[in-house]
Amino acid sequence: MTYRDELLTCKRCGKQFVYRVEEQRLAAEMGLEPEKPEFCPACRETIEPQTGPRPGVVKWYRDDKHFGFIKQENGHDIFFHRSNFEGDVSLLTEETPVWYEVVETDRGPQAVNVRLRES
Repeated sequence: MTYRDELLTCKRCGKQFVYRVEEQRLAAEMGLEPEKPEFCPACRETIEPQTGPRPGVVKWYRDDKHFGFIKQENGHDIFFHRSNFEGDVSLLTEETPVWYEVVETDRGPQAVNVRLRES
């Protein structure tokens, strides 16, 4: 698929923003159909957080340390601990598609209820 930057207008604040190639590619890497966002990045940050399972891909996982990071749809990484993975941790390799939920902890957001996603 060919990606290109697109100039869009936010439906919330009316400002123009660029829907970047990197954001489109990240959605495709996660196995999602790239969809044009309705809101600019600033408005997306202030909108009520998504609840329920979210798609992501494992950025890396260290079995000897019992933790890793998941690359989220927004491009940011989120921490997860082995105890929050439902399944065989030997399947957690780079770019493994997963579902996860987010909880706020005293150390910031953390992925919980992490499980494999059909790719």
